[in-house]
Amino acid sequence: MRADRQLPRLPAAALLVLAAALAAAGCDRDRVAGESAEPAGGEPRRGGQVVIGFSSDIAGVNQLIHASNRPTESVLRQVYLQLVRENADFESGPPTFRPDLAERWEWSDDHETVTFHLRDDAGWSDGRPVTAADVRFSWQAQIHPDVAWDTAYYKESITDVEVVDPYTVRFHFSRVYPSQLLELNEGYILPAHVFGEIPFEQWRTHGQWFREHAVYAGPFVIESWTPQQEIVLARNERYYDPELPRLDRAIFRVIPDASSRVTQLLSGGTDFTDSLSPEDAARIERDPRLEVKDFWGPAYMYIGWNLRREPFDDARVRLALTLGIDRQTLVDNVWGSFGRVSHSPVLQNVWIHADDIEPHPYDPERAKRLLAERGWIDRDGDGVLDKDGQRLSFELMTNADNRQRVDATVLIQSHLARIGVEAVPRLVEFQTLLTRMEESDFDAVLAAWTLPTGLDFKYAFHTDEIGDGSNYIGYSNPEVDRLLDEIRAQPELTDAEPLLLELQRTLHRELPYTFLWESKRAVGINRRVHDVDANVLYVHYNLYDWWVEQ
Repeated sequence: MRADRQLPRLPAAALLVLAAALAAAGCDRDRVAGESAEPAGGEPRRGGQVVIGFSSDIAGVNQLIHASNRPTESVLRQVYLQLVRENADFESGPPTFRPDLAERWEWSDDHETVTFHLRDDAGWSDGRPVTAADVRFSWQAQIHPDVAWDTAYYKESITDVEVVDPYTVRFHFSRVYPSQLLELNEGYILPAHVFGEIPFEQWRTHGQWFREHAVYAGPFVIESWTPQQEIVLARNERYYDPELPRLDRAIFRVIPDASSRVTQLLSGGTDFTDSLSPEDAARIERDPRLEVKDFWGPAYMYIGWNLRREPFDDARVRLALTLGIDRQTLVDNVWGSFGRVSHSPVLQNVWIHADDIEPHPYDPERAKRLLAERGWIDRDGDGVLDKDGQRLSFELMTNADNRQRVDATVLIQSHLARIGVEAVPRLVEFQTLLTRMEESDFDAVLAAWTLPTGLDFKYAFHTDEIGDGSNYIGYSNPEVDRLLDEIRAQPELTDAEPLLLELQRTLHRELPYTFLWESKRAVGINRRVHDVDANVLYVHYNLYDWWVEQ
């Protein structure tokens, strides 16, 4: 799973987000429908369609030339293959994988090469086979500077992708590190015989051409796409598993307004919607035709302080600001039982979370003492602390289209006012938020990262990522750099456990971010739809297994 699908790597994308698959649950091939036209009640069957409420349109059919976003990922992972699929098990240990295009793979003794043996029955929707040449072509596109894929950094340590024969491909690495398989697998296998007609230098000007000429190898194909309205996926009759998908069609209907998506589900206009608020989830649960599934999401919300600006370059001031925010009340008001206070970039339900650290408490009196020690005193009696003629006042920026974030900024404003700090909410469009973060044009920003399942946090906290990377707050700490480098140098993620624990403790002390909350994701499902495994990686995780009563 990628680092962040909520905020792209800046200026490239570190987000954002997540490849996924099941190890066992929801993938029992012995009970796949399609063997009988009239299955017994409760048994899976083929046929029918589902309508899925979608927050926004997809960006295109070629992921390498469009900014990462959740809707695009949700659709493209249904129509393309990956070498392997990540299992939804990273909470209990390092992520594991199962076959997809590759039937099996083996590592060299020195772990610097890995050889994949591809299945010989995978084909593109135009009848051409999927081969090792497609795998090499996809890698070449991913790393090409003119293609400028927003997550090309995942491929930095791959020195070559060797075509051994049509169904064998070998990856060569410059170094050994814990997330080799995770990162080489990032991105989809693209059709060399079609997409190769356009030189890489011209890809970014040919988005419409790719839409008109794309062929697919996943369980579904894009049958039609009406921009800003709907994307219709149909069964790919050439998919390597002839019994899947179970559905004839899956229709992703674009409904930007969250309340309208809920209304459509309640009225029967759609069968599935996600990103439910606690209030909407309660409404849906009251309808016996519907059900709600919830799980702790992969993201954490935070305030990122611009450490290039005073007074945020002072760790004691950052601690005071953190102590001045009543984060439990914030969570209770914004999320209720769907949220919990965060205190680490590693989520609390993940195996390597540092359980020996606790959230900094709400302690406004200590916050005021700390600020006074740093020279921040209300000298003119206007209720706002000042120092050297400067008031302790700043803008707290977030995106205006996210109700929870907007509500949170207002509450944080009121909390900080109690300790003499003026936080002024600054609400902007999402793209404006990204641009200003990229340019470090902010005081403080309320935003989110998605946990990378490979637990590589270099993108957010390493000095090397300042400027052209995702460390937009300008955080630099030689000890943190050392920890991050050593984590990336371990052969196995389990070997990095003490380093990851120490990283969390250091960030807890330094507070380059004030961690705010982790929240649940909730999806609403019509009960006629079965075998839905919405989980922390993807809410449409196993769409090929879904089936409907008819």
